[in-house]
Amino acid sequence: MNSEQTRNFQDRLECELLSVRQALLNELKQSSQKFAGELAELLEQSSPSQWLDIAAKHINPLQYPDFQRLLKLEAALCQIDIGQFGYCCDCETQLDIADLSADPTIQRCHNCCEKNHQV
Repeated sequence: MNSEQTRNFQDRLECELLSVRQALLNELKQSSQKFAGELAELLEQSSPSQWLDIAAKHINPLQYPDFQRLLKLEAALCQIDIGQFGYCCDCETQLDIADLSADPTIQRCHNCCEKNHQV
């Protein structure tokens, strides 16, 4: 993968990250549960770089798909930062560009997904 492709993926991930953060805030604000509103306020007062740590202490990630997506987006952006984006996290083979285009947050190649039953 060349640097222009990586930059395009980074731009796409960052754009989606902003959208997912807002969606999570909206979901929390609209919840009838008191803790959700309080968590939304806390997140709004915090740096976005702290959101994962803060939210993970207060919610069940399985109940909040936006939080799960946020985790994946942050992981993909971290991989770009350390130069590991586009490689399988298990076997380190280069991921298929078409697969990354479909979802730039993927972490594993097809073979490793099948081995881990994550297809």
